[in-house]
Amino acid sequence: YDFNDEKIVNSVMDSISRIENVMDTMGQIIPIYATQVEDFEAKAEINTDYIHFQIFKSHQLIFDKKMKNFKIKNLISSDLNNNQRPEFWIFGDDNAHKFKIYGYEYYKNSFNLIKFPNLKGRQEFGYSGKDSLYFVKSDIVRSFQFKNDPYAELENGIRECYYSLGPDNSFVLKKTLDFENE
Repeated sequence: YDFNDEKIVNSVMDSISRIENVMDTMGQIIPIYATQVEDFEAKAEINTDYIHFQIFKSHQLIFDKKMKNFKIKNLISSDLNNNQRPEFWIFGDDNAHKFKIYGYEYYKNSFNLIKFPNLKGRQEFGYSGKDSLYFVKSDIVRSFQFKNDPYAELENGIRECYYSLGPDNSFVLKKTLDFENE
């Protein structure tokens, strides 16, 4: 993995992600995930019963959603298909510990849900969780652990699935790579 690739993508998209810890009135620390792209900022605040997901444009609230039964892993933003419509990706696990990805694209003062593809065929064999989502150049990459895959050169390891996002928000699986666990 070349970290310079990630720097190139971030500089082109002007995307910044961070996690803040804010103390509430009861003295409890609340993690807040935040990301910025262009003049948009998205925040996901963890509450006891839900995730409060908000998107702002020029400091004006334009999207507000409460997500129940969801444990966030991260929040990232992009314009992967270069259509001048920012995308916001929030991902984590549901109560059944199944990895979920929610993508939203801003267009004409509203948000369109982007359906991230499910794992299929060779990508799904041996799937054992611990997912992550990140950018490499203009691709969005889903990585996860696999075990006992009878079709892989490695019995166990990390699998990375590289996708490109088309202008119509369709995905193309570009490649799949397997690596040894470190």
